[in-house]
Amino acid sequence: MYQALYRAFRPETFDQLIGQEHIVKILKNQIAAGTVGHAYLFCGTRGTGKTTTARLRAKALNCTAESGRPCGVCENCRAIAAGTFIDVVEMDAASNNSVDDIRSLREEVNFPPVAGRTKVYIIDEVHMLSPQAFNAFLKTLEEPPASTVFILCTTDPNKLPATILSRCMRLDFKRVPERQIKALFERVCKETGVKAESDALALLAANADGSVRDGLSLLDRCISGSTTLTRDDVLFLLGIAGTEVYLKITDQVLRKDAAGALATFSDALAEGKEPLQFTRDWVEHFRDLMMIRYTKDPQDILNLSLENIARLKGQAESAGMDAIGSCIRKLSQALADARWAAKPRILIELAIIEMCR
Repeated sequence: MYQALYRAFRPETFDQLIGQEHIVKILKNQIAAGTVGHAYLFCGTRGTGKTTTARLRAKALNCTAESGRPCGVCENCRAIAAGTFIDVVEMDAASNNSVDDIRSLREEVNFPPVAGRTKVYIIDEVHMLSPQAFNAFLKTLEEPPASTVFILCTTDPNKLPATILSRCMRLDFKRVPERQIKALFERVCKETGVKAESDALALLAANADGSVRDGLSLLDRCISGSTTLTRDDVLFLLGIAGTEVYLKITDQVLRKDAAGALATFSDALAEGKEPLQFTRDWVEHFRDLMMIRYTKDPQDILNLSLENIARLKGQAESAGMDAIGSCIRKLSQALADARWAAKPRILIELAIIEMCR
């Protein structure tokens, strides 16, 4: 059976984890010094490696290698990766959030490890626990048995009670930089035999928005059943408009050609572009113009080829900062309002008319 890329390329050691060097350093130092905590709180947006790092932590605590733990190849490491290691328990708090679930966990904690040195409980989306479940969990979290470690993962730490936060070592996961996501994509394409253009992978990395899992899912969609990947393929498969469209519609707005801008927007939607995604990318286009105006080497900041930067320079020089700033604000407000609108297209069209006025 085919395995999704985000599962097939899940890190097996700390060295394979990307974008979280500050956390890897802390965890490695604790292993070397023997100062492992009894409770951790991993916070961060989706797809940044919280659950993966929790599993790596569990591997490191039960790895049989003499050094470089986790090794990723010993019997315990492989069993944890396969989800069959009896002393590593993963619990989804979104579906196991009652007091009874926590009481059952508290009873299991009292039993010593069977196959490894340490029992590790990984509780995903821990903010979904009910207030009563949190209260039942407090004492166990504060004073677990010596051979037990709790790792709580959440995308919303603000929903956790202060009493839980004070009992954990909190580690915040950052969004992964685009250059690291792109480097991962290059490795994945090389190992899967796909010839991908650099611009195509850069575009995918930008749309991943700092999430490795989301990025690999996008890559999976784009290379499915194909051995080549071009920028045009990515634009088509993700429903994204090309640079030419944003140059054209921006020129029309700057010339106050409302009819032309509305027609270009309508044509983009007729080709299958999603209105909110089109507008988000248009805001990004105006941001690119702003950065080109005020930075010496925009290629070091923008996710654009040198050719596209050259094409945008003329527009950036002719558009004043007042116009760029006004367009960014109007489109951003339209995006915020359109999220809850029954007809988001109408609000975006209204924003186009206001920009032209």
